[in-house]
Amino acid sequence: MKRVMCAAIVLVWAATSSGTQFQRFLSPDRPTDRAIMNYMALEQAGKATSMDLTNMAVLILDKGFPTDAEKILKAALKLDKNNYEASYRLGLVLQRMGRDGEAVRYYKLCLERRPGYAQARFMLALAEERCGQREAAIRDYAKAYRHAPELANAAKNPLVFDSDLQLPATMRYYQEQMTGMTLKVTVPDPAAVRRMAEAPLPAPPQAAQPQAVPPQRAPVPSAPPPKAAPQAPGGLGINPAAVPTPKP
Repeated sequence: MKRVMCAAIVLVWAATSSGTQFQRFLSPDRPTDRAIMNYMALEQAGKATSMDLTNMAVLILDKGFPTDAEKILKAALKLDKNNYEASYRLGLVLQRMGRDGEAVRYYKLCLERRPGYAQARFMLALAEERCGQREAAIRDYAKAYRHAPELANAAKNPLVFDSDLQLPATMRYYQEQMTGMTLKVTVPDPAAVRRMAEAPLPAPPQAAQPQAVPPQRAPVPSAPPPKAAPQAPGGLGINPAAVPTPKP
């Protein structure tokens, strides 16, 4: 029953898709083909995302159908122009078909969204070299090696054998890396550092204890000032009561 449903999906997709060839070679007995069929079903239902189409295009490319993969990757970018993975893989498809000038465009679109994508930068440089853009290729090779030095290793990236610019590119990368660099900075007295490393750490300083605030005493009221003696007329300050009365 499942095989019949998968076959029906292929027939419907073939009827609505013009210029496609790969669907005639799909078999539900192969897991990757079943994955392609399920992606096709999502597309027919209008539920496929840009990344769904990108995945489907890669599987179709692996089956040997780059033209169909190109169409699907362009559809993925129409759904999401910021899908840098679709841009990168479309560049790979175009470059595989010998269309290096078109591949340069899509690699640059990918790098606008993700500047540190070393693989895309390397393939951009390779496409630029094939297009005769020598200086741009050397610059982009060096940038690719800055982000992923292993790409310069032929054992890990055999595509370096397809390039005639690896010597100037690696020299450019070396010059960029060496700018501002020096020999390793070492301590002037290793024995002193070793003694400091072996010495016990000092005890942490104790926190200062807050000082007790003495209790505040209520102020003692002062005695009222003595009353001033009444002044005699004339303002001399003599109390008339204290002056003896003269005897007759």
